[in-house]
Amino acid sequence: MMSAKADNLQGWQHIALAAFNAALDIGHPARLTSAAVAKLTAQVTAIIAIGKAAASMTIAARGSDAISPDVPGIIVTNDENFVSVDGMDCHASAHPVPDERGLEAASAVTQMAKSLTGDDHLLLLISGGGSALLPAPVPGVSLAEKQQLNEALLGSGMDIHQMNAIRRLFSTLKGGRLAKLAHPAKITQLLLSDVPEDRLESIASGPAVGDPVPLEVAVSMIADAGLDRLDFVARHVEALLGGAADQPVRPGEAEIAHVKSQILASNALCQDAAARSLMRAFKRKGEAVGPLVGEAAECGREMARRITERMRHQRQMVYGVTGGETTVSLGSGLGGKGGRSQELALGFADEMVAMARPPARWLILAGGTDGRDGPTDAAGAIIHSGSSFDQLAVTRALADHDSYHYLSAHDQLLRVPPTGTNLGDLAIFIALP
Repeated sequence: MMSAKADNLQGWQHIALAAFNAALDIGHPARLTSAAVAKLTAQVTAIIAIGKAAASMTIAARGSDAISPDVPGIIVTNDENFVSVDGMDCHASAHPVPDERGLEAASAVTQMAKSLTGDDHLLLLISGGGSALLPAPVPGVSLAEKQQLNEALLGSGMDIHQMNAIRRLFSTLKGGRLAKLAHPAKITQLLLSDVPEDRLESIASGPAVGDPVPLEVAVSMIADAGLDRLDFVARHVEALLGGAADQPVRPGEAEIAHVKSQILASNALCQDAAARSLMRAFKRKGEAVGPLVGEAAECGREMARRITERMRHQRQMVYGVTGGETTVSLGSGLGGKGGRSQELALGFADEMVAMARPPARWLILAGGTDGRDGPTDAAGAIIHSGSSFDQLAVTRALADHDSYHYLSAHDQLLRVPPTGTNLGDLAIFIALP
């Protein structure tokens, strides 16, 4: 039987937040890393940890009996997840747009990788955010130009796989190049996946993974997005096509044959944990509405339409959880502040309010598992049918990509402490006829 709190909006908020927290707990990197490191058979001689979960993964790894506490290494993470770890070279750098500190961190990583020999075993701890946190521009491209490219990619509307395929062309560490520098050392990489389909080459842009995207395909992506309007992009593409610049390492090449990879957690694991939490509250299985993909606001609108249609057909409460990663095409809306999850939630709510026959009650919680949605201090948003709603202001906020200021003014931001992990975005929905 459904609990009393499961039958009102305030209760729904508690249920949705509990489900979101269950997802965060299941994907916490410390427990997952400790278990994986305990199974290693070869002695680890060096550690390189990159991403938003780098510090927590490293602390867990070095706390294992399988690794000597004096093993040297490097940690590269974002400011919010930065901690100083004794005996490690610790770096904080910027996300989502790289900075000078990331350039210094990339130099340190490069030097450590080059110093390894065939007698070494490098433990790579990789989590989301690594693409921006560890900028290593190819020769002829400056950090300022790399920043310009990254900003253009973030506003292009490309999905994460397309963006990272292009990033790999402009880096000396991504696309298997870090593993190539460390060759012939043995490498074990443990990964937390924040990307759809858990494609290894897209997690932190694959520093120890062969790049499967043919050069011609990546160049077509650049042209289709108009990125070759940037002079340095056009120059580097010409050099790549002419053989004057190095391409990423390709699958099957000898330089990455010594790499073993294991994904410890993913968005799917978080979805399962959230779904179990919802099932405990509502006493039955939730609904599937498809992954979070495509333009964020439109993805939210489509979710609202599907949920409402299913609810009308079944004539009962509809609820569930989905995950993935949407995109935001900035176009001319460059002055706002927000993130994918905030836009998705606003799009969902806007569609619900605009319907001729909306559900009697509904709720959407959308958030990033890293606790931060875009360049903001919020994880996302939580909005329900009892919330105050200014449809004209919402239309303006979505057009200007300024969801943060609208949600903040209406007390609808989802705020959680930094989580120490990064496993993509989640959306939890509930609707009642």
